[in-house]
Amino acid sequence: MWQDLALSFIGIMFTIMLIPQLKDIISKNVSLNYTTCAVTGIGCIIISYIDITLNLHIAAVISIITGIIWLLLLIFSIKNDGRGINQRQSLNRDVSNSNIERG
Repeated sequence: MWQDLALSFIGIMFTIMLIPQLKDIISKNVSLNYTTCAVTGIGCIIISYIDITLNLHIAAVISIITGIIWLLLLIFSIKNDGRGINQRQSLNRDVSNSNIERG
């Protein structure tokens, strides 16, 4: 079915666009909004089930992969949240101190 190929191509593009975000969240200790990651990840997995019922098997596999990446983003966001907050507080403190020195 052409629909399977079209949805698969779009899904692959979405998945490829998530890879840099996943690299950043793993290596730079940043975090994303938990709700966004969870809802999008679960939504992608639900879409994959719908794809299977429509015999769009390639699109279903791609949707599962995209959903897993979103759930990995959630897991690493939760893991990094404390470190990210500490880094932001340190950065804010540095900016405040430089503003005081200039003032």
